Parts: sequence; C-alpha cells; structure tokens
Amino acid sequence: MSFPKKNLKAKSVTGEQSDKEVYIPRISLHDWDVPCNDTAENSLTGLLLLLAGVTVLIQNRGYEELVTNKFFAMPSLAIATGIIIFLISGLGFYAAISQQFYFVAGYTASLIVVLILEITVCALAFELYNDAATTIRSTMHQSLLQYSTRIEVARMWDELQMSFECCGVVGRNDWGLDLIPVSCCHIDYGTISPFQCTSANSYSIGCASELGAWLSNNAFSLAVISVIIICIQIIIMAASGWLTWRRSKFEEVELES
Repeated sequence: MSFPKKNLKAKSVTGEQSDKEVYIPRISLHDWDVPCNDTAENSLTGLLLLLAGVTVLIQNRGYEELVTNKFFAMPSLAIATGIIIFLISGLGFYAAISQQFYFVAGYTASLIVVLILEITVCALAFELYNDAATTIRSTMHQSLLQYSTRIEVARMWDELQMSFECCGVVGRNDWGLDLIPVSCCHIDYGTISPFQCTSANSYSIGCASELGAWLSNNAFSLAVISVIIICIQIIIMAASGWLTWRRSKFEEVELES
C-alpha cells in the first residue's frame, strides 16, 4: 500500500484554510479482496444453515402430533438465521464496494448478532440431542389416547410403528392386552386374514426411544453444522474487525450533524 503525497487544503482551529503537504494512505483494490471473499463465505454459511434448517423441519413435520414445539423452533430459528445472514451479506458486499467506514462497522456489528443467533441454534440442538426421548414422551402419551378418535393420529402412529418397528410409547403394554394395533406386529408376505396382533408377537421396543434416537440424530446434525458455521463466522468477524480498524486508522470520518 502506497502513501502518496498530496496538496490538500486543511482547516485550522480558527477556520482558516492553509495549503500543506500531507500523506494520505490509500487502500488498494487488492486489500478489498478480503471483505469480498469473507462476504461470499458468509453467504455460503447462510445457505448451508438455511438448507439444514429446512431439511430438519420437513423431517420433524412428519411427526408433528408426537413431538413438542422445541423440535420445530430449533430448525425454524436456523432458517431465520440463514435468511438474516443473506441480508447481512448484501450489506457486506456494499461495504466492500463503497469502502465506507460506517458500512464496514455496521457489517461487523451485524455479524455479532448473527453469531449470537447461531450459538442459540447450536445450544438448542445439543439440548434436544441429549434429551429427545424424554422430551417427547409426554406428548406421545397424549396423542396415543386419540388413536381411535382421530384418523390423522392413527395414521401417524401406524406409520411410526411400522417404520421403526416399535410399539406404544414405552412398550406394547401402553395399548393394553386386547387393543394392540396391527402396525405393532411384523406381517410376513403371504399372510392370510384374519391376523391378530398380540403381546406375544408384537414389537417389544417402545417408540419413544426409537423416535427419540432419530430426532437426536437430526438435532446432532444441525448442531455440528452450527458449530462449523460458528467457527467460520468467528474468522469472518476477525477479518471484518481488522478491516474496520484499518479504515478507522487510515481514513478520516466526518460526522454529520
């Protein structure tokens, strides 16, 4: 970076103008490769977090009658954070192009807000990862009581029990001895009606543990992605902070009253 010597008119304290030679530092275009690259990386992290949130949200929606709102709040916050990152990336691109101190400083401050949101997503994901089965148990018991009255609940339970090869919340005893659904049993090809599912041939594993493990994997995937994005975000914040300091050192900022 060169420091060309230029003649500038500077105002003294008394308001009089005088001509004097001063060194004005100029930041080359190469110096702005850093914020442009960081902003592009920030956009990619936003896209990654957005896709991860949408994927987890769609998967959890398949069992919305069986899980708590926490399993929807976590991916929804990830989606909202991803969208915010995209908006902030636009500010970052403009700050890199305009080379104005306040836009660079605003971009750096916005990254701090995003970092807080990302840490929140990560904390929620790890919380659900460690306690998914316990969290959904109460909701599953409540929905189990609606099996015979709501067709959508019955369909969801049947699909859950057939897919995960489980029965009831904790086990097959949740249904009672004479009320075990056919979906609690494995039916071989060629089986002829009538077929009766009993405690003797039904699955013994409860669905809370099986569904909880599946939800835990979803939460863990989102948590790992969040940790990676947080690390990248910290690097971007460091680069933006360095750029803000550089601009404040080499450029005079005029406050508008």
